[in-house]
Amino acid sequence: MKIKGLLAAATVAAMGLSATAIATQTQAARGTAALTTVVPSDFQATWDTLLDRLDDGDFAINASIKESSTIRVLLQSQIPSTWVDCGSISVDSQHKIFGDRSYKFLAANSVRYMVADEKVDELVDVERRTVLNALASIKLTPTQSGTQVDVDAHYVLKFRTREFGNNITPRNLDDSVNFDSAGRGTVTEEIREGAEMKLVTIDCRPTGELERRIVAVLGAPTG
Repeated sequence: MKIKGLLAAATVAAMGLSATAIATQTQAARGTAALTTVVPSDFQATWDTLLDRLDDGDFAINASIKESSTIRVLLQSQIPSTWVDCGSISVDSQHKIFGDRSYKFLAANSVRYMVADEKVDELVDVERRTVLNALASIKLTPTQSGTQVDVDAHYVLKFRTREFGNNITPRNLDDSVNFDSAGRGTVTEEIREGAEMKLVTIDCRPTGELERRIVAVLGAPTG
């Protein structure tokens, strides 16, 4: 097995998806695929093109199961906002010495910023990192006019926040949110604005870019 294949398998394990769970998702996707299109090429040509063109760049082939006409593709991204929309977060900090600091950033992406803690009079360094893992299931079905391609995916977005300061009790926060191509997921996050924290509800859903790029390698319409 290629190194890329080993990494793909390891990432699937890290996502917490068992082989049984993946099989169940694949079966469910057949009836409710997030994206369905028909390409003029026959089954074998479509199968070969997907295997050749998807195991590169952003994607890695995780498994190909010809008996069930299914290909599974793994995506791992350090810039999740390309693939998922989780809205934005605003942070406002006020301090008589350190001044006012305001930030607005995409909730899906990593960010680092500093806010002033007015109780201990120091700047707190906040590092918030995100990473996205997604597993797409591609189901091929021969038709009279070519091959029907159904794509569905499962997304896991992980959040990791670390705080640095000399006079505070730093927080280490880890969380994640899971959702499918046709769904959405929410998570509540505590955001530091100084000495105080505010609760923010992060609502995530796919942008559809993952599913569109998969069928785009076939020259297929995505609309």
